[in-house]
Amino acid sequence: MMLQDTLFFRIHKSFLINMKHIKEYQKGEGGFVTMTNGKQLEVSRRKKESFVTKMKEVFKY
Repeated sequence: MMLQDTLFFRIHKSFLINMKHIKEYQKGEGGFVTMTNGKQLEVSRRKKESFVTKMKEVFKY
């Protein structure tokens, strides 16, 4: 069984996340995501624009 790569996104060189487990996004220089497990992870400045675009696709904004 293959994982749906559309559900995963690398927000930082250290973090690959499942988009379905995002609880909140806080804007900032790069911003931060809060995951459903309570962890808060930094979004890199380089990834911010593509991450916001991906969020709009996944969550149908």
